[in-house]
Amino acid sequence: MGLLAHFLRGPHPKTTLLLTRAGPVANPEHVLYSHPGLPLAEEGRRALLALVGLLRRYPVAWVYAADSRAEAEAARLLGEALGVPHTLLPELRERSWGHWEGLPFPEVQARYPQAVRAWLADEAGFAPPGGESVRAAWERGREALRGLLARHRGQALLVVGNCTLNRAALSLALPLPPEEGLRLEQDYAKLTVLDFYGEEGVVKAMNLEAPPEDIGP
Repeated sequence: MGLLAHFLRGPHPKTTLLLTRAGPVANPEHVLYSHPGLPLAEEGRRALLALVGLLRRYPVAWVYAADSRAEAEAARLLGEALGVPHTLLPELRERSWGHWEGLPFPEVQARYPQAVRAWLADEAGFAPPGGESVRAAWERGREALRGLLARHRGQALLVVGNCTLNRAALSLALPLPPEEGLRLEQDYAKLTVLDFYGEEGVVKAMNLEAPPEDIGP
């Protein structure tokens, strides 16, 4: 059933899913990271806290994030600033890089040339050695997000996500397959807004920025 059919059947309670991405992180070597991940950089802390003014426009009931370092710290900071509880869920983690965790991409190319070729041939289905494919992480995240939307029906919730999770969330409202996820940018410390009416979603805004004066030097 599409959105038109939902609207014609009468009003439905609106559930608002607010998305941001934890970062920038402290990653001077530009390594691949997922869990346990990397800590927020000071720039990331300032940028995320600068979102509080935007977030206060919505009646946020709860903050959720992965139990990885940057996401967990961001959820705590934003939950405390908004005065709402936060919960960490492993189901919301970034895709696992397996044996590639903590390696810069040039080193991955040098050490695993065949695997990199397989990755380029199948971006969504390829899993790094000991790791997880984008498709698997995408479905894991979608299932977790559906559960959160059902739990908070008629409310607003904030999810502090990551590269894969945020795009999986957008795919709940858009016909977006995992192999095309990178076509939708999800920047660090920006705000994306989705409204759901039952299971049907509408993208209201993407990558909203805090005013420069809220971010500081």
